[in-house]
Amino acid sequence: MARYFSIASSLQPVLLQSFSVSDEDLKEYNIKIFTQKPSSEAKMLYHKGDEFKGFSLFSYQGKKVLYVYNPIGSLYLEDLEEDYALILIHSIFAILLGLQTILFMVSKKMLTPLMDVERHFKRMEGGDYSEVAMTSQYKEINQITHSYNKAIRHIGYLLETREMFNKIFMHEMKTPLAKGMFYLKNEPSVKTHEQIHTVFEAINTQLNTFKTLEELIGKNEAILPHPHALNSLLEEVSQTLHVKDTDAIQTEGCEGYTLYGDKELWLVCLKNILDNALQYSKNHTVSLTCKENKLYISNVGEPLPIDISQNLHNWKLDKTQRHKSSTGYGFGLFIIQKTVHLNGYTIDYSYENAHVTLIISPK
Repeated sequence: MARYFSIASSLQPVLLQSFSVSDEDLKEYNIKIFTQKPSSEAKMLYHKGDEFKGFSLFSYQGKKVLYVYNPIGSLYLEDLEEDYALILIHSIFAILLGLQTILFMVSKKMLTPLMDVERHFKRMEGGDYSEVAMTSQYKEINQITHSYNKAIRHIGYLLETREMFNKIFMHEMKTPLAKGMFYLKNEPSVKTHEQIHTVFEAINTQLNTFKTLEELIGKNEAILPHPHALNSLLEEVSQTLHVKDTDAIQTEGCEGYTLYGDKELWLVCLKNILDNALQYSKNHTVSLTCKENKLYISNVGEPLPIDISQNLHNWKLDKTQRHKSSTGYGFGLFIIQKTVHLNGYTIDYSYENAHVTLIISPK
């Protein structure tokens, strides 16, 4: 439009002075005289001016016709210049559109792992806690996948542990409650009173243990590695075990040996280890040996009904195995494994020459 306005402005003085105009004169404008007057089929594209002076642009028979007029004269001019600017703009737009399409396809391919993670999140809402099995050439996506899988494993750990915790809790409460109900059927006496008192003490001890585990079971990454002397821990544990024979717990090379982690967890752990060892040992003796930064706990007895060095998903003991402790869920073994792991240690189990041996070592 600016070009047409410039042409019309240049020709107005020529028309006012009635000068003749030839195609040669108009060559510099890249236009020529249009010899025929557009018919009614011509389409008005633009108009500038009034009824006395101005110009109009028509589209006629596939051509652009410029009509310049004033009171003295008028001209019909055919525009010979193609719309190169518009073609250039269209070309640039087409190139940009193509690049955008390519970028979209590449981005979609790059984001496929994130879309998979998003689908896993939706399945997780429905209870599917499976991990994302994929890798990417981009470390950021791999980090997201790793974090997602880590969170899934932690959620699975919490759900599995709490489920077994609840099963064990219900099972362990049944025994003392059944005893208490049995004692209530007896005639009131000092002995019955003492028996019921013993039952309540057992329940209270179990509840304290459950409380400790429940508070710490979901905080396995938040436990600080505080140092604790093994001999000090054994002194406290021995008071709760009511060991009559001072030689029942034998130590070797444990002077100055230190365990790191939460003190309450270690007390619960050692109490259950020593309690089980003394209860099921044939000679009612347990030995603790410290060497190479490891703690060896051994006693003579039958093999354990569960290999607590393995990551077990079902703590129900196999009743086909003949063992004094194989009548329930193995609460003591459950506590031993979980407390050791919570404090950042590993536990290995072996059975040789009628000796049960547990080896506790730092990870």
